Amino acid sequence: MIQTRKISEPWVSIGTVLGQPIIDSYTFYLKKYKAKKGDIVAAEAKLPTGEGKVIDVVVWGRIMEIISSNDFLPNEATKELTEGNINIQDTILPLTKNDSICVVKNIGYTKNCTGEKMSLIPVNYPVSPGGNIKYPAPKDLASLLNAEMNNKNPILIGNLVARKDIKVFVSANNMVSRHVLIIGMTGSGKSVVKRRIERELMEKDYPILNIDPHGDDLGIVAQAKKLFPNHKIKLFYPKISAPVNNKEVIFTLIEKLGKKLTDPQYDFLNWLLENINYEAGVSLISYINTLIQRANTAAANKRNRSSDGLNGIRGTGATTMGVVARSLRMVEAKLKKMEKDNKENMEKFPHLKFEELPDSYSQPEKIIAKSQLSILYLKGYESLPSSTIVSILLDNLFNHRSSGNKTIPPFFTIIEEAQNFIPSKAEGQDGYPSVETIKKISTEGRKFGVGLMVVTQRPYKLDETVCSQMNSYIILRLKNERDQRFVKNTMENWDDEEAKQLPNFANGQGIVSGQITNIPLTVQIKFDRDLVNPDLGDENFISDVQNWKDSEKTKKKREFSKKFEKVFESDQRRPH
Repeated sequence: MIQTRKISEPWVSIGTVLGQPIIDSYTFYLKKYKAKKGDIVAAEAKLPTGEGKVIDVVVWGRIMEIISSNDFLPNEATKELTEGNINIQDTILPLTKNDSICVVKNIGYTKNCTGEKMSLIPVNYPVSPGGNIKYPAPKDLASLLNAEMNNKNPILIGNLVARKDIKVFVSANNMVSRHVLIIGMTGSGKSVVKRRIERELMEKDYPILNIDPHGDDLGIVAQAKKLFPNHKIKLFYPKISAPVNNKEVIFTLIEKLGKKLTDPQYDFLNWLLENINYEAGVSLISYINTLIQRANTAAANKRNRSSDGLNGIRGTGATTMGVVARSLRMVEAKLKKMEKDNKENMEKFPHLKFEELPDSYSQPEKIIAKSQLSILYLKGYESLPSSTIVSILLDNLFNHRSSGNKTIPPFFTIIEEAQNFIPSKAEGQDGYPSVETIKKISTEGRKFGVGLMVVTQRPYKLDETVCSQMNSYIILRLKNERDQRFVKNTMENWDDEEAKQLPNFANGQGIVSGQITNIPLTVQIKFDRDLVNPDLGDENFISDVQNWKDSEKTKKKREFSKKFEKVFESDQRRPH
């Protein structure tokens, strides 16, 4: 009979299983300092196959807690040491009797022989008391964690927090087709994760569309020629427009950004939209200006008792028309200000080339293409206009993919600050156009090669349907209990011990879980320093204030204010 060598033979023995293990977990006595919390350890065991056979296996588990105790150091003794300021080294109390007991949660088993496939199988029988616990070799543990990744286009995400020598890979195939949710509080490392994934997908020439409200991705643009010489990296600024024959988007913008209208005023606004054609791709500001002119003309005709151009609204008063015109002017002014703010933000980066976003209906290939990263720079725009822009863009791109006309290849969309684009109903921001669009992509995108990565610091504010369609998760540091509850309620197989880790993660550390990985892992995300934008994130506001000089306009305002105060004081001193 041929003897097969056990894969666990060369591994270091670090402890022994204690009594009363259960199927899901066990405890073991740890040799001093031979393992730490979070380590993945291996129990040598025998398990029944269900066919009357018993096989040698390795039961893999994660150390969830380590309890240290010393039966020879009672509480009364420690109290005496404290009260008497006595150093324990000066006593006969034994320090060598400190015991470490580890609590392990099982994650699955593999057969314990070389050459076998390292694929985890659910544990169906407890390990035996007295069993040997070993510390797996780096090569074997890496093989387990990254098993079968070669068939799934693996991408490097980082290394295990507990073992820096173990690199962690995730499935690019499952990432781009089955949607990913990235959650973490401010400063937890969401941008670190995003840049890491972008870099790996770019190296695979996969098309990426990044919805970027703050300019976090400008670092990639700045380094593009040096780091990605064979890629197109496009930096777009938005053009607010609406799809042809879709007045609903325009109506929503006007309704949300303008004054609250009465029913007769809404009727007049609807009349304007129905009677003034809108051409797809035309600036929405220009269209609103046309609406204003038409409203003013109608109001003037009404005051002059002329019926010209008033078919269908003869019962509407000039005052009603004037209110609608003023509301439209308010919307026009807000949109112009946002455009101006966006332009001013772009001017802070004179070394970058910004282009107007092409029409996604007629020119989608200029936005989505192989070996291209497209970044939509939305800084300066409020949530609703941003939502409208994103809705129109993604709607058109999704329709091109779902129609099967092969105009554009499959692509991956990254949505930062996602709570602004897919708010839950509880947030009272219903009517945001991007909600329904992103819902559709989250539920149907997999069939047509449209993947999503949703990034947020406030997960409980997200739309429930979209969250339910996320198949993989990267959870970084979270301290807010409401956010932690959301994670626990959303993710499968989540327990309290894992939740306890969330507030204590360092920057870039988190739990990777779901279909992109074989098992949930606590990972240190690899930091791509060369993709960090040097113009962002290291602002020195103290220095700015110390070197501050008022503008000429501000100086003149101050001088005028002082003169006015003197005149006012002089007037107050005069007898009345």
